[in-house]
Amino acid sequence: MTPPTDPYQAVTHPDPYPYYSELRARGGLHRVPGFGPWIAADAATVGAVLTSEHCRVRPRSEPVPPHLVGTAAGALFGRLVRMNDGGPYPAVKQTLSSALPLALREVEAESRRWAARLLSTPSLSRLPDAALQLPVFVLGSLLGFPEYTLEASVRDVEAYVRSVAGPPAGSEGAARLNERVAACFQSTSRTAFTARMMEGYGPEDLRIPNAVGLLTQAYEATAGLLGATLRAFARMPELREQLSRGTCTMDDVVQEAARHDSPVQNTRRFTHAAAVVAGQALEAGETVVVVLAAANRDPLENPQPDAFLPRRAGRKSFTFGLGSHACPGPLLAMTMATAAAERVLANGLDLSPLAGTVTWRASTNTRVLGGLE
Repeated sequence: MTPPTDPYQAVTHPDPYPYYSELRARGGLHRVPGFGPWIAADAATVGAVLTSEHCRVRPRSEPVPPHLVGTAAGALFGRLVRMNDGGPYPAVKQTLSSALPLALREVEAESRRWAARLLSTPSLSRLPDAALQLPVFVLGSLLGFPEYTLEASVRDVEAYVRSVAGPPAGSEGAARLNERVAACFQSTSRTAFTARMMEGYGPEDLRIPNAVGLLTQAYEATAGLLGATLRAFARMPELREQLSRGTCTMDDVVQEAARHDSPVQNTRRFTHAAAVVAGQALEAGETVVVVLAAANRDPLENPQPDAFLPRRAGRKSFTFGLGSHACPGPLLAMTMATAAAERVLANGLDLSPLAGTVTWRASTNTRVLGGLE
């Protein structure tokens, strides 16, 4: 098997972890031939970059990717909390961080309801599509989307996510999502979650796109987490026995899957001025690729890092980030993945083919099951 040559190639490689081990062993910020950005792969360096005031979420000269400038997709991208530092955005993140934990019971109920419907027919071929549909159906329902709009919302989220990845950029999906969320905010029969978002901090013209952002950011992350969880069951049939004996829970398995085969393999940070980060002098305008999946298997943070241990003591996971830009909703993804995995197992679906060769959805940062070869 030919190893990947850079962190972007590694995302969809059949087994990127030996390569990640090599990157991690280098320690500190470093570069590899043929790949321009700096790389952070060991846990200490990843933590230093993610919490550094010098490392920003977008390049100074490109707050929005050039191919999205002047489009509805670009307008949405430019208003997301995760793509901005300072200004009014911390207040909007506070609104999200306050509203999301209060919605977990609703998320769990919607996750079980939609998992039962989307995964009612035991079928491995349906899993990749259902995994992507689930977060949009669940969170769309949480926001108050009419049920008849949910399938179209999945297509709109897909169009937006693909437009961000690169041209050509279609903006219609982003515009429709924004309109649907705005209608939910203005409705006289708001859901409890939308009401909390309405009463929150930060300007409304930022709260609406960041409610859309819940859909777009949960889309691949949740699907990837469900895939990682089901592949763990496929490769380790004893996990089902541990569940039945009560020696672990599905939540334990999902949390370990998030660490062991991170759905978000890497993220990026950018310097706006010359600075020293993790002991390395960086010039203004540098890019750092932060390999979260490599840090998750750092033995200094997680002993026996390559072992899948559902009841792992002191688990340290970088999957959902650290610092001011840590994901505000990791429990959402875990709750949805847990409900879906429980439904798949209850259906008695034979997962063993997932232990073999699979395909991965094209991406340079998210590891999402594409299908079977």
